[in-house]
Amino acid sequence: MIRRLLIFLIAAVGTIWILRRLAAGIRGERCGQSRGAPRFEGAMVRDRICSTFLPRSRALLVRDGAEEHFFCSQACRDAYLSRHRPAR
Repeated sequence: MIRRLLIFLIAAVGTIWILRRLAAGIRGERCGQSRGAPRFEGAMVRDRICSTFLPRSRALLVRDGAEEHFFCSQACRDAYLSRHRPAR
């Protein structure tokens, strides 16, 4: 009796997991991505200080001549500026 109940529970959990994966596929979600996760469109850029990747639209930009440098935060931007710009 207990063995049948255990097999039933395992089968029920497996069925629920499969149905949730199928529903996520229909909604266009990737594995591990929740419904509430933000989606960003556009190019990703890398912070030169901490190597974090983030959407270009959310990055802080510093132009150095013809080059563009992107940063995830003011702290990373300030760290870059303190190393790469002469003190005035």
